[in-house]
Amino acid sequence: MKKFLLLTIVLILNLSILTGCWNYREVEKLAIVAGVAIDKGKNNQFRVTVEIIQISGGKDTKITSKLVTIEGKTIFDAVRNAISLSGKKLYWSHTKVVVISKDIAKNGILRVVDWYNRDSETRSDVNLLISKEKTAREVLEGTGVTDEIKSFELADTLKNEKSLSKAPTSEIWQFINDLESPGIVNVIPTVSLNQTENNSTPQVMGLAIFKKAKLIGFLNGRESKSVLFVKDEVKGGLLVQGVQGNKSTPVSLEIFKSKTKMEPVVKANHDIEFNVTINTTVAIDEIGNSENLTSEPQLEKLKRSTEAMVKKYVENCIKKVQSDYGVDIFGFGEKLREEKPRIWNRIGNNWEDKFKELKVNVKVKVDIKGSGMFSQPIEVGD
Repeated sequence: MKKFLLLTIVLILNLSILTGCWNYREVEKLAIVAGVAIDKGKNNQFRVTVEIIQISGGKDTKITSKLVTIEGKTIFDAVRNAISLSGKKLYWSHTKVVVISKDIAKNGILRVVDWYNRDSETRSDVNLLISKEKTAREVLEGTGVTDEIKSFELADTLKNEKSLSKAPTSEIWQFINDLESPGIVNVIPTVSLNQTENNSTPQVMGLAIFKKAKLIGFLNGRESKSVLFVKDEVKGGLLVQGVQGNKSTPVSLEIFKSKTKMEPVVKANHDIEFNVTINTTVAIDEIGNSENLTSEPQLEKLKRSTEAMVKKYVENCIKKVQSDYGVDIFGFGEKLREEKPRIWNRIGNNWEDKFKELKVNVKVKVDIKGSGMFSQPIEVGD
């Protein structure tokens, strides 16, 4: 009986000790941050804008957001200064995006990613975006389409980017890992405002190219898709092409599957070439006019013209990056290091110079499977 009583007392004491959390904070005393935009401030300071979630109670709960902008000598200084405006300490566990201005990115974003990765209250799986507008704040000021919280909508856009394949994704942990990996150059998706008569809606499309954490240039949506093709990161999207390559005969082809094989080839004179083979499976999803695609010859023409189009876009993109930026955003160096380590050890230190002159042989194979529902357009009778 004494043992039972003693055990009961021990259990009760343990329960009283373990029922709470050591880091517990009441949500009413916190300002929950959905996203953050970082710009240049005055006198070499940082201007930080946070999107704070607001929950209004009552019969119908409504979730909205407000923007708070503050400056500081460092990013963390600005973040702490935000307390003077919000009256609450910022809570970062639900943050989805960090939008960085062009001006900050051109000078280097190491201070941004270092602060965010180092802080104990932030998470390293947050999405990075580069603003193509004058400031990063403008992006968070834009009009949302489906969500009151612009940062959450941007995160959803990036998550569903596989249906478009016109921008990469980059989380802070990934950026840091790639920065420290030989043969890899960082790219970050870009965001701009799509201006309409009444709204300015944030649109994620294209990518920003970095060299040693400094922004050096941009690629548009179509060029970004070519980069993703080479890197074997196309998971969906559309190819729009004419049956004979004629823009007046548009056909929308939905990408169901794509696989790219990248192979380094060592020539007899020790020069390096790369073979890039892209195999893509598509289906006809839309026919722009009365073209009948039920016949095998017409389908074959469409197949060949689409292969030529993809090959041309990919080759032009590679040449543009080689001549304009001179950095390997495609991962050729990484592939060479993995498959030919001895050769990489010999030429890796001069890979930028090698990349500028690298010969890349691109081969594209397109398979047309099914046709949505029909291979011929709907016709209206007399």
